[in-house]
Amino acid sequence: MIIDCHCHFDRMQNPQSFLYENELRGNYIIGMTNTPRHFQIGFPYVMSCRFIRLALGFHPQAIEEIYSQLSLFKELISNTSYIGEVGLDFNKYFINSKSIQLESFDYICACLSGQKKIISIHSRMAEREVIDILEKYNISTPIFHWYTGPLGLIPRIIELGGYFSINEAMTLSENGRKIISHIPLNRLLTESDAPYNKKNNIISALNNLNIDSKVIYSNFKTLMNTIR
Repeated sequence: MIIDCHCHFDRMQNPQSFLYENELRGNYIIGMTNTPRHFQIGFPYVMSCRFIRLALGFHPQAIEEIYSQLSLFKELISNTSYIGEVGLDFNKYFINSKSIQLESFDYICACLSGQKKIISIHSRMAEREVIDILEKYNISTPIFHWYTGPLGLIPRIIELGGYFSINEAMTLSENGRKIISHIPLNRLLTESDAPYNKKNNIISALNNLNIDSKVIYSNFKTLMNTIR
């Protein structure tokens, strides 16, 4: 049994086979979507799943193409307890859309304020801005997916009630391992970020860090209790 808190199975070659195989294995998986329309298309396929859920997403890298779907995002929130992938991305390829990203993420968090949701966060080169908005709307227990930001911001995320989902690629890099070493064990979760991430073996990630899978399962159960 594995726990994958950030996986894009809707972008895989055969999503239905993926769902069938992982249901049989009892793997807990939260599937991300990049747009509200992708969520609409995929949601019927997971409604009967016991272990697999689909999250409602609004990916910052696609913000200019999907901005018109903000109202649809709001309409669909009540359909799921899982939100992702959402956030901000200010690296050089997406910095030109900074203002619309900020507007959209602020709107999303305003919609989510006061609701019990599990939220997977994208925060590349925009960690402070993401945290500021989460704090503004009192968004608790966010999951920071593949965190690469400053070590000094980790305590702020912990204070929010935040978690960090880590993957095999992180455990194979010096910077990734350094970041992981500064995260409390009880705030670690696992992810694959498949199919985008090729180093996505969750069992290998735990072995690389010498972490028992029972620790991740305990953290996951604690997080799930916040939406019940």
